[in-house]
Amino acid sequence: MSSIFDRFRTELDQFGDRVKDAVESSKLHVERSSLVAVRSKVAYKLGMMVYKKERGAEINPGEIDALFAQMDDVTEKIAKIDRELDGLGEDGVKVEEKPAPPADTGEAEIIP
Repeated sequence: MSSIFDRFRTELDQFGDRVKDAVESSKLHVERSSLVAVRSKVAYKLGMMVYKKERGAEINPGEIDALFAQMDDVTEKIAKIDRELDGLGEDGVKVEEKPAPPADTGEAEIIP
């Protein structure tokens, strides 16, 4: 009888671990999305400054350097989150995995 409860407890613990990993993964994905949005805004600003500079406007080099530094920082944070996400997915199903092959179908005998 105790083996049934031990097995149930083990299964429950494993389920809890999977839920915890899923929640952590979701948090990381949300944070990553936010950082990608920040990176896009920085890239836009940087692109506009380069455009203005190429068109003859006077640009403060310190502003461009600050945008490059911000871009480097955000890119590193995204890479860190990607590494964390890779570490979480060791036991889960990955997108690149192939599905199981189809099972053979059995024949049923119909008795009138």
